[in-house]
Amino acid sequence: MATQCYNKGCLKKTFDIDNNPPDSCIYHPGPPFFHDTLKIWKCCDKKFTDFGAMLDAPGCTKGPHNPIPEPVVKVTQNQEIRPEAKDEVIVWAGLNKPAERSTEEREFHILEIKPTQGLLEAVEDEKAKAKNEDSGEIAIGTECQNQPCNVLYSGPESDGTRCIYHPGVPVFHEGMKYWKCCQRKTSNFQGFMDQPGCTHGDHLWRKNESVKEIRFDWFQKSGFIHVNFYCKGTLPTDSTFTTDGLKLECTIYHAFGTKKTVLTYDLFGEIIPQQSIVNISERKIEIVLEQVNVEAWPKLEYSRS
Repeated sequence: MATQCYNKGCLKKTFDIDNNPPDSCIYHPGPPFFHDTLKIWKCCDKKFTDFGAMLDAPGCTKGPHNPIPEPVVKVTQNQEIRPEAKDEVIVWAGLNKPAERSTEEREFHILEIKPTQGLLEAVEDEKAKAKNEDSGEIAIGTECQNQPCNVLYSGPESDGTRCIYHPGVPVFHEGMKYWKCCQRKTSNFQGFMDQPGCTHGDHLWRKNESVKEIRFDWFQKSGFIHVNFYCKGTLPTDSTFTTDGLKLECTIYHAFGTKKTVLTYDLFGEIIPQQSIVNISERKIEIVLEQVNVEAWPKLEYSRS
């Protein structure tokens, strides 16, 4: 008779209860636990960022199939929880320790920049265009650069109209889209694009400013930390990326030189400057940092306690 197996991680799902030898099931005896973006089996310390990959991971222990489900405790009419034994309750104490810091000065190294051919051609095209249009006047039809304002410049009278815009950067996290300034979250991209601005001010016909933040994300793979910035028209000859192995300093000239952003990160772990590079395309900067120790970083930045 086919019976469901209730061992965690068992991939067979059902088994013959009359044929259940002591090594017929491969499963995880330890409970799963979660921290930040990591999903972890306690029994074998296997770590995952994808929930599906965690569920599909083969077990680490052999034993008989288990036909008995865990007890369910009724809390309310609409809620149920599965209690864990006291010895299975996990107190999070951190996966890995951050790299040690000292008061000694460390030498900074300039990271090698590798621009794509498409970026170099776009920069040259923009330089030629700027040279031809450099009259000091705003061209009729120029669109306001504030988001999501789409007012077009029609003459000096356009400066008398008010601009309604978002001063913050867009944020995309775990399926949600929102502007950092007002944080009206939605899972619908068109709904996010259609959100009216939250601030009143002047139109911005030319971009030539200092920008504090750029949309970015990061991930870890095969002994490397990847830090991605999403911005258009980065100037590879003017931008600099330096590191001493524990700190990453970025000076980024983007939007074809009309914006400047300075960023500093105290890294959680130590990286090898000589083996790290910066790849820049037309709309993205990818900083690839090789780790000294191939250990999971629970976060990008080190925070002092």
